[in-house]
Amino acid sequence: MMTPFFSHGFLLLVGLCYLLPGTQATYEGLYNDSGINRFHCRKVALTVSNVSISLYKQMAQKSRSGNILFSPIRVVASILMLSLGAKGKVSQHILEALKLNKTGLPEAEIHRCFQYLLHAINQATEVTSLKSGNSMFIHQDLKLVDKSLETIKDLYFSEVIPTNFRDSNRAKAQINNYMMKKTNKEIVDMVNELKNDTFLALMDYIVWNGKIISNFYCQFIKMEDFYLGRKQTMNLPTVNNVGVYHLFQVSNLSSTVLVHSNGQGSVIAYFIIPDNIKLHQLEQRLTYPHFRQMIQKFSLRMVKVHIPILSLSETYDVESVMDLLGITPVFNEEANSSEIMQNTPQKSFKVLSKAMLTLDDKGTNPTKGPCLGQKQWSDLPLVKLNRPFLIFIQDLTNNIPLLLGRVVDPRK
Repeated sequence: MMTPFFSHGFLLLVGLCYLLPGTQATYEGLYNDSGINRFHCRKVALTVSNVSISLYKQMAQKSRSGNILFSPIRVVASILMLSLGAKGKVSQHILEALKLNKTGLPEAEIHRCFQYLLHAINQATEVTSLKSGNSMFIHQDLKLVDKSLETIKDLYFSEVIPTNFRDSNRAKAQINNYMMKKTNKEIVDMVNELKNDTFLALMDYIVWNGKIISNFYCQFIKMEDFYLGRKQTMNLPTVNNVGVYHLFQVSNLSSTVLVHSNGQGSVIAYFIIPDNIKLHQLEQRLTYPHFRQMIQKFSLRMVKVHIPILSLSETYDVESVMDLLGITPVFNEEANSSEIMQNTPQKSFKVLSKAMLTLDDKGTNPTKGPCLGQKQWSDLPLVKLNRPFLIFIQDLTNNIPLLLGRVVDPRK
C-alpha cells in the first residue's frame, strides 16, 4: 500500500525527475525555437480564462463567505511548470484537466506560449504597477542538471535557489527574506510553516497596485458604509470620484458592470455588482463568455463612482487547487518507472501562490472638498460599490487573466 505522501505528492516528484542526474529533460529543446504564434498563445490565454471561472466557482462553493482572490495565469503556470518532465500519461492528464488539450496545440508549444505570456506580463510591470514571478527553493543536496536549470529559468522565468531545509526555521527565514526583497517588502511572511523534511518550495506571486484617478479633478475620500449582508455594515474610506468609465447592465446576470482602467497599458478591472440577486446566484450564472460579451458593450462615459479603498491578499496551496481541478496522480507501471520514484525518499513539499491587490487614490491630487454636488455633475449616473462584488483583472493585449475574486471585506 502506498504511503500518504505518494498519494498527494507523486505529481511533484515525477515533475522533478528531470532535475536529477541520469534523467533526460523532455523539453531540452523547447526554448531554442524563438518562433511564437501569438494567435495560438491568445488561444491558450483564453482557455486559462475559461478554466479560471470554473475554478472560481469551486472555490466559491468551498467558501460561501469571505474574500477570494487568485491569479489564474500564475496558478496554471505553476502547475505546468511542475509537470515538466513527467512520465507516462501524467502530463497529458494535466493538460486535459486544464482544458489545454482542447487548444489543439502540441504540449511543447503550450509551454512556449506560457513563456511568451509570462514575458508579456513581466515587460508590463513598469507601466501597470504589476509585479509577478516565482522562485523555486530546492534542497541543497539535490544536484541540478544545467540544461534543466535553463529550462526552468527560460520557460517560466523562475529562479532556483539551493536551500538547507533540514534547518526549517532558517529555511523559512531565507524564503521570507528573499520574497520580501524581491517584492520591495510588499510580500512579508510568505511561508508560515515549513517541515524539515521538505525537498522543494515553489513560491509564486502576483501584486497589482491600481489607482483611482479622476479625469475631471473631482475626487475626495469620505467614510461610508459598506454592507456586508444580514444588516451588518462597516465604515470604510471610500473614494468619491467623477471619471470616465465603461458602465453597462448585463441583464442575464442581473448585475451592473463598471470597467476601470488606469489609462496606462492594457490592464483593466471589471467590477460586477449584483442588482437584485444574491452574490451566490451571480457566481452560479457567471461564465467567461460573459466577459467577451461585455467587451462588445464597451462605451466610455462620465460616471460618478464611490469605490472603497481596496487592500486584498490571499494565499493558496497549489496542491489544493490541483485537487479542485481534478488533477490527481496517475499510477501505472510507466509512471512508476520514474527514476525518482525508485531513488528519492519520502519528503514534504510546499507550493504556494499569493495574490495581492490594492486600489486607492495615492499619487493623485484630491480636491479639497466635496465636488459631486456641483450642477455640472448632477445628471451623471452614480455607481456605489458599497456591497460585496466580483472583480476580474485582465491584460487585454493577450487576454491574460491576471486576477479573479470576490470582495466581501475590502480591507483583508
